[in-house]
Amino acid sequence: MTARPARGGRLPAVLAIVPRLIPSTLIGVIKPLGALHRDGRIRFDVALETWVSRRQVARADVLVFCRNTEPAYAWPLHAAVAVGTPVIYELDDDFFSMPAGAPGGAYHRDPQRLDQLERYLRQATLVRVYSEALRARVTAYNARVHRVEGPLDWDLVPVEPPPRNPKVRRIVYATSRLEDTLAATFTADLRRILDAFRGRVEAWFLGCRPGQLAGHPDVHFREFVPDYDVFFRRFSRAGFDIGLAPLPDDEFHRAKSDNKFREYAASRIAGIYSDVRVYRESVADGRTGLLVPAAPDAWFSAMARLIEDDELRTRVQNEAWTCARARYGMAQSKATWLAHLEATLASDRAVAQPSLAAAAPSGTRRTLRFLRRGIEVLREGAELGPRITGLFRSTRALVQLRRELAKARRKRGHGTRFRSEKEYAE
Repeated sequence: MTARPARGGRLPAVLAIVPRLIPSTLIGVIKPLGALHRDGRIRFDVALETWVSRRQVARADVLVFCRNTEPAYAWPLHAAVAVGTPVIYELDDDFFSMPAGAPGGAYHRDPQRLDQLERYLRQATLVRVYSEALRARVTAYNARVHRVEGPLDWDLVPVEPPPRNPKVRRIVYATSRLEDTLAATFTADLRRILDAFRGRVEAWFLGCRPGQLAGHPDVHFREFVPDYDVFFRRFSRAGFDIGLAPLPDDEFHRAKSDNKFREYAASRIAGIYSDVRVYRESVADGRTGLLVPAAPDAWFSAMARLIEDDELRTRVQNEAWTCARARYGMAQSKATWLAHLEATLASDRAVAQPSLAAAAPSGTRRTLRFLRRGIEVLREGAELGPRITGLFRSTRALVQLRRELAKARRKRGHGTRFRSEKEYAE
């Protein structure tokens, strides 16, 4: 069957079905689609895969998935394929090459989950990724793969540069990984920097503990902030001078996005980045950041250079901000999403019929699946407390998000027709 158009020429109903509300699902999918909903361009709704209802799926004109891999929650995909509802799948990690020893690696590399991921990719009308390496990987499963730029919500960023301490350079490393191994890339060099510039440099670790540097008088630690808007609003106002962004040059990490560059650049932070393809495609060495090779003393030399050369550091901060302002933004992300929605609604691509169109689970079965999902989340490889907290926080945040979407829907009504990406740009 072919993808059906929006009913009666009215705004298309777009339903995002996600495993959890995490930065990946929020930044790339929920924020821009929610903004289009508030603009009156689409009717948008969002559901966790454990709780999505038959009614939500049936009234959607487009289904959007992001990082979904659980076979137990695949029935909406089967239902969409059965009736020809177009499907967009967004992926920001190469789960196929994820190291088993990485946080969550054993979970994501499970053969059944990888098989289900392949089904999503093969049956999607359109696939969105954030890197050339991942685009090349996914093209083996689907010819309609689009590389997109990560968005930035500039409403979270102060208009003016944040105040800075002129006597102390603040170096930051931020991550959402509670168990982080990448910091080992620069830890020894950072220790040398702290010794060489004692009293003139502070190191700040956000989201992960500094390991070997714990207890150092000039090293500071802040807990991971799960609410991304809260995190980024604070981060962009903190007045950090230099940001560190290590990344290994292996198959899995080549598929990553340039998220660190976007965040550092928007926050007017002079970033130091591993000299790998992900960052070479975004960073102009010496102008919008410094690229460092995987060589002894490389991180030390780059940090020392930015500490000592005030003119260079300020120029990098300003040029990176200008680059990010022109390249990344919610307006660009919304326009890209509109183009992709228009393409999927107009698609005449036949989709493969599933071997079995699974029925939607009953309310009782959804409750049991929610509990089972909770157990699965807790087994993904991190500390128990944060996992439990994150699971319930996602559910609570979803309730609030859907209230906001409903409020916007009531405010503007339902009658506006869908305008294409071209009309929207005009």
